[in-house]
Amino acid sequence: MRVINPSPSSLRLRVAARSVNGTHSDYKTMSCIIPDEQVFEYREQGTIVVKNLLSGDLLERAKRSSTALEEKIPVPTFESLAMDAWKQREDPFLEIATRSPLVAAARQLIPESREEGLFVLKDAFFKSVGANQGCGWHVDDKFFWPAAPNTSGINIWVALDNVTSDGGGLAVAPGSHTSEFLGARDALANGDTCALAQISPEWNARLEAMRETPTLQPGDAIIHTRYMFHRSDPFRDGSDAQRGPGVARYSVRYVPGSTRLDGGFGRVDGEITKLTGTIRDANTNGFHGLFLEVPLSTP
Repeated sequence: MRVINPSPSSLRLRVAARSVNGTHSDYKTMSCIIPDEQVFEYREQGTIVVKNLLSGDLLERAKRSSTALEEKIPVPTFESLAMDAWKQREDPFLEIATRSPLVAAARQLIPESREEGLFVLKDAFFKSVGANQGCGWHVDDKFFWPAAPNTSGINIWVALDNVTSDGGGLAVAPGSHTSEFLGARDALANGDTCALAQISPEWNARLEAMRETPTLQPGDAIIHTRYMFHRSDPFRDGSDAQRGPGVARYSVRYVPGSTRLDGGFGRVDGEITKLTGTIRDANTNGFHGLFLEVPLSTP
């Protein structure tokens, strides 16, 4: 069944209502878990919402593990942010990134990964709480997306808590991944990634007019392309959600094996390092353990 996202602001962003289960045995059969209609919409709009992409025991373990990650890396923009959550040894984020329905969705939307292999370029755990504003309209910078500018990929953003109309989720601007918005990318190239509203009020207003803010349940996922403009959706002032415990989410950036890293940056032996070569050859190029290759099949 295919339903419309209940966000009252627009009907552009469609939602897959297909329920999937995040277990090993189910994952093996999930070669095409996104309906063809929605794949087409993803190609056109650059973003879709998939209901219940993560569910069952795997989702429950992720929710329980959130607290441990929250305590590790607090940052001012969000209540907490943990990059490379799969390295934090907190069950089950490694499993989610490499052996869950997220992988099936990534392989379906990145067809070349079937020949080149699929890699986790970067992942992140976030939690928004209270008056935290998060990050304004942006595309991921060279640290969050450490790859050459002409390379592609997808970001799968999974809600671990309810996201209501009171905010706390992710806003996207469908269609903003196209060359028509190169000017907005250029505006951020040498400035604060999160400050488009101050750097270029004109581009910010244009993206704001295109905004979609999906309401989500735990396990629902927003999937978008590398160059889709997106921003945090702060809690509505005075709302119950703003006074509540916050909204946690986990995002994974997937790319094919031919992705070049030139122009990106990563932390190697504790130092910020400029990257080179392809992600497939990262280990032999001195970037051992920086990226994660997704196995072709589950154990």
